Amino acid sequence: MKPFSTKSIAIGAIVATLLSKRGLKKKSLSQTGAITAWIVGFFSIACGNRGFLLLLFYQLGTMVTKFKREHKVKKDGDASKSSVRSPYQVLACSGIAVLISLVHALLYGEEKPIDFDSYPMESSLTCGIIAHYCTCCGDTFASEIGILSRSKPVLITAPWRKVPNGTNGGVSFWGTLWSAIGGSAIGIGCILLDKGCSGMDDVYIIEMILFSTLCGFLGSFLD
Repeated sequence: MKPFSTKSIAIGAIVATLLSKRGLKKKSLSQTGAITAWIVGFFSIACGNRGFLLLLFYQLGTMVTKFKREHKVKKDGDASKSSVRSPYQVLACSGIAVLISLVHALLYGEEKPIDFDSYPMESSLTCGIIAHYCTCCGDTFASEIGILSRSKPVLITAPWRKVPNGTNGGVSFWGTLWSAIGGSAIGIGCILLDKGCSGMDDVYIIEMILFSTLCGFLGSFLD
């Protein structure tokens, strides 16, 4: 799908509108958050097929946030706080990727397969987009599912010290595992979006899954 073609603009506008309206209806977005979500959603998809990674992250994030919510509240009272997303929260999970997508679309045009020999800059920008969503998804999975771990998390800067569930900087084996799974989910989504691209073979698929899994794992720690 060519960036900013009639087709990509129409699809981007429709998807962004549906996404924003759903967020308002479900009370997961504030009014200004919904406007921001429309903007990032539109530009993401208008830039090309890989813009749908934003939608994939949004859906996966919503699913794990709702998963066993009552149980999470019992373990961590903060889990009961409002989950309404502000513009800042929307941009934190999408702003960098959208900016990179715009740079790719304006300077290099249509999306290309990741091939550093043939398309070095395009491939670098694409990997940046994927890494961003893998990090966001991995961190969300680690936070929302890791909290359900039966074992107490430890402080990442002092691994011998156990901390309460929900503590910033607290990590557990279960949460770390799910951060990698969250990253790999984005990688699998990218593979499906890239299906049919020239140069996609078993090596491409394996490398994509390894890269996305590593981004989810390391990104969660850095975040």
